[in-house]
Amino acid sequence: MSRADSGHRITRAAITLGAARGVGALSLQGIAQAAGVSKALLLYHFGGKAALLDAVLLALGQASATRLRAAAAAMDAMSAWRVLARDEAIHGELVLLSALALEADVDARPLSPMRAEREAAATALATAILGGLQLTPRVPAAFIGRLLLRQLDGLAAAATRDGVPADALEAELDAFALALLALGR
Repeated sequence: MSRADSGHRITRAAITLGAARGVGALSLQGIAQAAGVSKALLLYHFGGKAALLDAVLLALGQASATRLRAAAAAMDAMSAWRVLARDEAIHGELVLLSALALEADVDARPLSPMRAEREAAATALATAILGGLQLTPRVPAAFIGRLLLRQLDGLAAAATRDGVPADALEAELDAFALALLALGR
């Protein structure tokens, strides 16, 4: 296994563990065990828990922005957004992203660019959704993008915390879709 493969494997294990069991489960020993590596190898790659959490946070932020951009590029952005929201509600990675952003061990400097990247991707998705419906935004598109992102993050958190049933999730997606329509002309 190459050095890059080991680092990716450790980061991925931390994401899987944190999404399933929360930030409190992210001990160095627990992550090493989940990745199938020694704690020494983990420390070799990351130097400590803070650097590992920073890597996990950045990986989560980039993955989220990538998924938002992919939904924006879809032929039917509204359907792609709905699929994205359902997937995010199941996987728990957005909840981990939000929780890590609040951790004292995480370096706050990369948070602002990561948030800006996610907001830009969400704005592109909101614009694509409205454009697919032949509507133009009545308010700044960036505002709609931030609303979409907050709805997505909140829906993922509620689904993780409360176990939102499929019919309730669909109702929330329908309600938000109607709100998006009201923001277009």
